[in-house]
Amino acid sequence: MEYNEETEERGLRRLSSNALKLTACVCMAVDHIGIVFMDNNYIMRAVGRLAFPVFAFLLVQGLMRTSDVRRYLLRLGIFAVVSEIPFDLAMHDTIWYPGAQNILFTLTAGLFAIYAMDSRGPIGRWKVEIALAAALLAEFLRFDYGMAGVGIIVMFYLIEKERSGADAYTLAYFNKKQNIEIVVLSSLVYILCLGMNQLYALLAMIPVNMYSGERGRMKLKYFFYLFYPLHLLLIWFIWKIIH
Repeated sequence: MEYNEETEERGLRRLSSNALKLTACVCMAVDHIGIVFMDNNYIMRAVGRLAFPVFAFLLVQGLMRTSDVRRYLLRLGIFAVVSEIPFDLAMHDTIWYPGAQNILFTLTAGLFAIYAMDSRGPIGRWKVEIALAAALLAEFLRFDYGMAGVGIIVMFYLIEKERSGADAYTLAYFNKKQNIEIVVLSSLVYILCLGMNQLYALLAMIPVNMYSGERGRMKLKYFFYLFYPLHLLLIWFIWKIIH
């Protein structure tokens, strides 16, 4: 019976990290198209709520697997800066809009927070303070999702650490427990910080729980980094032509 349950669970986990990223990118693009062309279409915006939790989950997986966290952090920060003008153009039709910063800044802040929490060096001594500072910085500088976004990343990290520390006997228990914890905790975060209309994001747990732990056949790392600013520029360019 245990073997059958384990085999069944493995059978459900068929999505590679590439497949998850493609899913999140499609949901994000639908969201942005709904904002720009469809006057904040409710259904398209609901689809877009699935993108951030998937990106947050994969960010934690990236931290666990990368050979150089600092390079990962630097690369993400660089693309956050590069993407800011395309983000402001697409969302606000201006080169510089200080009232909102793109999601890559949120991911960068969240990665720095969990990097500190995972560090065994001097920076690890201040992990709580650094995580709190990253969350407050995200809120103060108006990063997309703000401190709630950083909090969700930290939540994924803590639950993943608990799951990865389990032995084979208790792993199945932690997988089920993980699902319950993520749904309950993320529900509280979304309701308290982002509002009830963000709860569609909980549907992201369906593809997340189908994650196979594999990268996928193709190396698409920079495709996903480039997709964000390029699809925003394309949306803005088409919008300018139409208008």
